[in-house]
Amino acid sequence: MPWDSVKAKKKTWVLKKGSEQVRFTRSSTDNSSLTVQKDQERPLTLQAFQARDTFRKLIDYGYKLK
Repeated sequence: MPWDSVKAKKKTWVLKKGSEQVRFTRSSTDNSSLTVQKDQERPLTLQAFQARDTFRKLIDYGYKLK
């Protein structure tokens, strides 16, 4: 996953598919959790392993990292 890299300095990653987008944001207080938000829906805080699984599934569904 992009946030697993030691060199990763970014705090946010966006997956897009058409007009839909899902934003993954690293927590500023805890490196073991990320906030996931689809378009303007309510943000959801996930543990890193849950975010990793969600990220993979979205890639499988045709989302692309931008």
